[in-house]
Amino acid sequence: MNPNDRMEGKGIQIGGSVGLAQDGVLRAEVKGDVRSSCKLVISKGSVVSGVVQARDIRLEGEVEGGVEGSGQVWLVAGSRLRSRCVAASLRIEPGADFSGEIRVGE
Repeated sequence: MNPNDRMEGKGIQIGGSVGLAQDGVLRAEVKGDVRSSCKLVISKGSVVSGVVQARDIRLEGEVEGGVEGSGQVWLVAGSRLRSRCVAASLRIEPGADFSGEIRVGE
């Protein structure tokens, strides 16, 4: 991931959907959906109130609305996911907080 491919800033709040055309790191609060055709990291301290769709998703922060990964979804320790998770491959570390529906391998 290129360090320049980021959407970040302390206290950034985004109202509406966000689309990324390349690998990215999200460091913000988003009230809307986030979509990418590449790899996406939702960093620690970030909150998405909407659906996150990407090829690969690494969740370090919080999502309320669900995640959909056409590749791997990775919930790291300290992350929080509410609603549903759809992924080709799913990795959940001890200490990740997940509540909802899981569909893997479809």
